Amino acid sequence: MPSFFKRSLTCAAFLAVLLVSSAALAQDGSSGVKKTWDVTLGAGAAFTPTYEGSNRYHLMAVPLVNIVYNDMISLSARGLDAYWRTGDLRVGAGLVYGGGRSDHDSDFFTSGDDRLRGMGDIDPALGLKAFASYHLWMMDLSAAVTKYTGSDNDGVVMDLGLAVPYKLTKQLTLTPHAGATWANDDYMQTFFGVTGSQSARSGFARYDAGSGFKDISVGIDANYGFDEHWFLSMRTNVKQLVGDAADSPISYSDNSVSLATFLGYRF
Repeated sequence: MPSFFKRSLTCAAFLAVLLVSSAALAQDGSSGVKKTWDVTLGAGAAFTPTYEGSNRYHLMAVPLVNIVYNDMISLSARGLDAYWRTGDLRVGAGLVYGGGRSDHDSDFFTSGDDRLRGMGDIDPALGLKAFASYHLWMMDLSAAVTKYTGSDNDGVVMDLGLAVPYKLTKQLTLTPHAGATWANDDYMQTFFGVTGSQSARSGFARYDAGSGFKDISVGIDANYGFDEHWFLSMRTNVKQLVGDAADSPISYSDNSVSLATFLGYRF
């Protein structure tokens, strides 16, 4: 990766305070008045593949934490995020938490699979992230670049997204969305490559994974507000691995479906 790109990512993170892209389920108040503090707490569960590329599924606990201060700083379950708005544009940077992967069956909180025995664990990593989003007509367009800094995962990923929120009723909002993820050589080799030593231990064929788009996805979110505080949110996402990620010997399935539901309370 060019040194200029590395310096740009690092500077963006330090200039904006620590970030993580907040997958906040909290919405603006119906009165339209910006609150100094906007706090949403809750919990839920997600039904996902045991790891990216797996054809087996497991149930995971998913906390819902979203604390926003003055529409500028946001703390979520994945990290801390600082941003700035002007009109329909929002830009920010900060620190994001990236989960790793186990080479054995996972518990209720992590991903992994016994079929990866010999591949070794991938430790969780912190990442520096810069992002921007823009509201265009009915659409929310987003882009984010993350540089991970872990000993196992020091790769770079770029996420592109499109969402179209639609208020079906006063209580129910539906949001169809689509996205794509590009990853560099380091990230792809970490999660989809097989080194010579890993091949000897695991039985998978040696495989070198290069940079490129690793997946595309589509889905829909539904958010139902029981009252001004309590809400139920559900998310469905269909992902298709592409390129070297799809061709990897550890990818038993190129496509997957993820389901998640949350019950939350907004203070």
